[in-house]
Amino acid sequence: MRTFHPGLIGFDATPMEVRQRAGVSQYAARLLAALVARGDGRRYALLAGRPLNGRIPPGSLGQIGRRLPNRTLWMQFVLPRTLARLRPELCHFTNSIAPLAGPCPYVVTLHDMSLFLYPEMQPLKSLLVVRTMIRAVARRAAAVITVSRSARRDILAGLRGLTPENVHVVYEAAGPEYRVITERAELERVQRKYGLHDPFVLWVGTIEPRKNLGRLMQAWTLLRRRGRAERLVLAGQLGWKYDALLRQIDESGESAAVGLLGYVPDEDLPALYNLAGAVAFPSLYEGFGLPILESMACGTPVITSDRSSMAELSGGAALLVDPEQPEALADGLLRLLVDQALREQLRAAGLARAAQFSWARAAEETVRVYEGARA
Repeated sequence: MRTFHPGLIGFDATPMEVRQRAGVSQYAARLLAALVARGDGRRYALLAGRPLNGRIPPGSLGQIGRRLPNRTLWMQFVLPRTLARLRPELCHFTNSIAPLAGPCPYVVTLHDMSLFLYPEMQPLKSLLVVRTMIRAVARRAAAVITVSRSARRDILAGLRGLTPENVHVVYEAAGPEYRVITERAELERVQRKYGLHDPFVLWVGTIEPRKNLGRLMQAWTLLRRRGRAERLVLAGQLGWKYDALLRQIDESGESAAVGLLGYVPDEDLPALYNLAGAVAFPSLYEGFGLPILESMACGTPVITSDRSSMAELSGGAALLVDPEQPEALADGLLRLLVDQALREQLRAAGLARAAQFSWARAAEETVRVYEGARA
């Protein structure tokens, strides 16, 4: 009978391979740091097929096994042999897929069901490779973790045959660096770095279709026609199918009022949120929506979508609008910019809401899932 090493967890660090981290890569890095910080005797062996981009917390075992540039080939054909030698008691795969013939039990995190609900907004490679594997991976898992009740409902509805008791919600959180910044020098440093000398509304994320930036741009054009002078600042790396947005900005007649910052490193984001007059996050679909909590933790009022995880995550501390109606989005933005009482109400409510989430709590709940998966 195969024996496993008690307390040894194989942790999927493939999301941490990227240089410019967002979304799932932030989830993996922050969760790993919080798990190691517990100091509960568990050891974490980092599983990845390419070099990791820093952020390896002291106390983890570092990167294990042979490397291979192609993630799918590495995970399906190389990693199982590595795990057979390593013999962890459990593996945690942090981004939807896992070896279909792995030698040890595993937990998998499914962040959302966008590949199933919005296939027209996904790259073909993700549809052909990831979506085809998710059903089998989820059914083989000892437990599934997801990041909101909304995502859990979508998973149970879309992946028939899963046991509801095996699908667990573990919320993400804003990191401790996301706070109200009173140090003027730090705010001025970021202000100078990005040339942000005028009032602005901020959007943060990866530029891709489901982020709904086309309608945000339509709403912004309506606001400018109503005489608003604020700029719209988009902070995020280019994902895919971004050409249409760039054309829309060029053709709007308001391109001078739109700032494309590209990827903003972690050390600059808290000050950027603090400098913004408001944060707009009108996605069509999210499994979680981390910029909402990051904004709230910085004391910046938020306008976001009235659906999926965004309404759930907001908890009454953000202004909700229909993201498919540019007029409604423009009206909401205008209200958020001019109604000082509303701004103060959302600021206070947002700070309280963000404080309800922490990575320490996420790590505790994740370990509870581990323990149930091994029971």
